[in-house]
Amino acid sequence: MIFLTFCISIFSFSSLFSQTQGKRLTIIHTNDLQSRLLGFAPNSDFTPLTTNDDKTVGGIARVANVIRNQRAKAPERTLVLDGGDWMMGTLFQTISTFEGAELRLMQAIGYDAAVIGNHEFDFHCDGLADIIESAMKHGEIPQLVLSNGNFSAEKKGDDRLEALFDKGKILPHFIMEKNGIRIGMFGLLGKEAASVAPYSKPMTFDDPIESAKKMAAFLKNEEKVNVIICMTHSGVWHVEDGSWGGEDVDLAKAVPEIDVVISGHSHTPLPEPIMVNGTPVVQAGSEGEYVGVLEMQYQDGEIRMSDYQLVKVDDSFATEADINAMVDSFQMTIDNKVLEKYEVSFTDVLAETEFDLTISRGSLVESNLGAFAADAVRFGVEKFSGNPEIPVVGFTTAGLIRDNLLAGEKGMQQVSDLYRIMPLGRGVLDEDPGYPLAKGFITPAELKSVLEILLIAPSIKGNSHFAYFSGMRFKYNPNRMPLDQVYEVEIGNEKDGYTLLDISSEEGLIAIGANSYIYESINLIGEISKGLLSVIPKHVDGTPIENINDALLDFSKTETGTQEVKEWSSLFELTKSFPDVNGNGFPDFPEFYKKGEVRQIEAASWSPILMYSNATKVMWGTTGIFLLIGSFFIWLIGRFRKRRKEAT
Repeated sequence: MIFLTFCISIFSFSSLFSQTQGKRLTIIHTNDLQSRLLGFAPNSDFTPLTTNDDKTVGGIARVANVIRNQRAKAPERTLVLDGGDWMMGTLFQTISTFEGAELRLMQAIGYDAAVIGNHEFDFHCDGLADIIESAMKHGEIPQLVLSNGNFSAEKKGDDRLEALFDKGKILPHFIMEKNGIRIGMFGLLGKEAASVAPYSKPMTFDDPIESAKKMAAFLKNEEKVNVIICMTHSGVWHVEDGSWGGEDVDLAKAVPEIDVVISGHSHTPLPEPIMVNGTPVVQAGSEGEYVGVLEMQYQDGEIRMSDYQLVKVDDSFATEADINAMVDSFQMTIDNKVLEKYEVSFTDVLAETEFDLTISRGSLVESNLGAFAADAVRFGVEKFSGNPEIPVVGFTTAGLIRDNLLAGEKGMQQVSDLYRIMPLGRGVLDEDPGYPLAKGFITPAELKSVLEILLIAPSIKGNSHFAYFSGMRFKYNPNRMPLDQVYEVEIGNEKDGYTLLDISSEEGLIAIGANSYIYESINLIGEISKGLLSVIPKHVDGTPIENINDALLDFSKTETGTQEVKEWSSLFELTKSFPDVNGNGFPDFPEFYKKGEVRQIEAASWSPILMYSNATKVMWGTTGIFLLIGSFFIWLIGRFRKRRKEAT
């Protein structure tokens, strides 16, 4: 009897203790995985079958290990969520439209839901529909959410994606129950993310905060949920006073009904949540380098954070065998379906380097990776086009360069490592991944106009528009008027030397090599300059290029039609041309790239020569206006003095 009374007492105490502690909820989260399925970098250093013997980070099979072990502690109370951009950035994306690789892996790992980010639209709405439908052929997929997207009633480009909404494969919101807690979830594409998703058209996106207010009110008042979670691909960043700001901080402030914000887009590893009036905003960096684990307590109708950890995914974690096997099978598919025509395979070593090639938003001008990427574009254009007597200038931008090239332990750079540098886009004539290269011709004076726009584009459109060049270098004077700061351009390269170009000339032609996306943006010149500058890309005979298709390069002259030359393949072509310095059978990155070459040279001066050298109507006209205004004020002062003298 005493023992029974003791047991009842213990049970009653445990029950009371449980009520006091409330109900627990664990949220495991990632964001911006970007098709990064292998440990990096470089990929040749990654040893998936052993631990504690490499310095790579990430890898989807390691991420799986972290997530599964965390969830196994209490599966009845655990959610696994993703903040968007699970697509784009590696060779694995090249098979996603017919394999759905990323979604299949996320399902196998155990993800419950993911928001759609801007890079999910890189293959257009139909491409995203292909990805989802391909994954669905192999079974269930994580629940996809997007709450602020609108479909076009007039245009058909988003019809297939809309059909997936109708089938519930993508939802504006959904509800799950965990540990007796009714949880409402929805997803948002942020304003900045939507602005860099040009291929999402004809879809449009409502204001995220206004959409969130409606979703939160509906989930709370109509669905009577206990907890509201928003997965948002918007981002956080430091503001001027050093505190945290950004769209997701603004969201948490504006919509206090949201209990947790799972953030993405800004690639920010937050070691601690940003607390906004009690709402944790969390983000786990990018590319599988981190996994976040958020512990919440639900009690008396309120939920509060009780613990958080940001787990760094390194070689101390084992990999999951089933996920490794899936990744290996996807690599084989890439070899057979994508790389075969380039006569390379996923793991082929194309070059080795003793130093890193990097791009830093802090010092874009000095990036040795930017110089290499531009050189690759020029090399590819020269190889696959005619008219070798006309010099070629190659262009790319910082926003198109998506990953650094790191030497790692061995220095060996595989096909997969090089691909990651410029992986974006989709074909114009085909639907294969990768922007195609195009070639057109402009006059020297038009080249000056291009450079003038590219000088000011980063301040207007952001650092992603910072340009890298190959086959030329130029000098500019920032003391001159915008749109007329470039005063000297030289054509050539460091190895063969440079030749001064007459940039006032409307005669002769310079070839411009770039991807189709850059060529399609040529109208920005007139837009940014308000019509003061104009550039018309031409054929070699001087007639205007009316259709971008006519400027695309042909990879194979023996096949019917134009076989697009992908921008990423130009990286392979250039590295194959490097000399094998140490005689080990692999081309070596030239020492030249260790430091790189500054091809955009600032020369601030008030010297009349540098202020007016090769000046156009912009500089002369502005000077004339200032002289006229100055003369008018001098005249006014003279009249004032004269009247004052007469009055005395």
